[in-house]
Amino acid sequence: METDPKKKPVLTKKLYAAAGILLGAAVAAMFAGYFLLLENQSAVEAAYSSYDYHIAIISDDTDNSFWKNVYQGAVEEGREYGAYVEQIDEGLVDRFSMEDAINVAIYEGVDGILLRPTDGKVSEEMIDKACSLGIPVITMQKDVQGSRRQGFVGINDYFLGQEFGKRVLKLADENTRLVTVLFPGARFNETSRNWFRQGLQNTVQQEQIRFDFRIIRDDKGLNNAEDVIHDIVEGMVEQPDMIICLDEVITQSTCQMIYDRGLSDRIKVIGSYVTDAILEGIEEGYIDSTITIDAEAMGRMSVEALMTYLKYHMVSYYTEVDTMLVDRSLAAEYRREVRDGETSVLEK
Repeated sequence: METDPKKKPVLTKKLYAAAGILLGAAVAAMFAGYFLLLENQSAVEAAYSSYDYHIAIISDDTDNSFWKNVYQGAVEEGREYGAYVEQIDEGLVDRFSMEDAINVAIYEGVDGILLRPTDGKVSEEMIDKACSLGIPVITMQKDVQGSRRQGFVGINDYFLGQEFGKRVLKLADENTRLVTVLFPGARFNETSRNWFRQGLQNTVQQEQIRFDFRIIRDDKGLNNAEDVIHDIVEGMVEQPDMIICLDEVITQSTCQMIYDRGLSDRIKVIGSYVTDAILEGIEEGYIDSTITIDAEAMGRMSVEALMTYLKYHMVSYYTEVDTMLVDRSLAAEYRREVRDGETSVLEK
């Protein structure tokens, strides 16, 4: 089939026009990002102009209530030291990656970084990059031991396993045979899981109690928690006598399934962290209890550790944050005090 040679120039012009539009859009996007960064830098400079220190706080998960409490504690403690604590991507619809957030903090010339790291080599490499440029890094909740970070604030996974083990022993009776543990894959890497497992099993040394460890996979906020929990409560796998849930999303999903299937008398749930939904589940009897870390205290202690290093160039290798068991006797009181803005039971 022949083509009309007279039409070729028209097609060529259209292709050039389309290419020009795409190139223009790319350039516009590049300049928009550049000016957004400059605008952000100007806003930050204006915000902390009255402070002596500028601290960046970075996490891969900034939307849950636990992290918001960490941030609040860090901001309040920062004021005591004359430090402005900035959440790097606060107010943005599209969150920065861990690498981009640390690069922005370096670009802003912060005095220090508080970091809840992700798994993998990126966190270690970016921590080392910041430290090599004279910016100290304190890791929170999750450590990166092979990095050059100055300190870690949180709870050791072995000790956390022990705390859950103590609750298992408290609830266990002669009929307890199987305890299922649901690990959030984004929070517990293989090393963390092994330490937790050792702490749990060394505490629960009863031959008749077995453990089934399962990992909840997470892909950019989407996880398979409901599928895994569905298989458990529907008996598609061996149904446990207890379920240990190691983050708030898994705890809430499990609570909902237990409620929907009327299994609260059959399966005891030990959750993690505190939300209104979890506290309500404890009060209603669908969750036995939750083991939580004082999130605000973690934020405060992280700022304190960073400021200690900035002032004295030394800091404790590991700063432990206390855990607390919230059961039915404490759930209503905890919720009331948090709502009224009173001193948390965690601080008593």
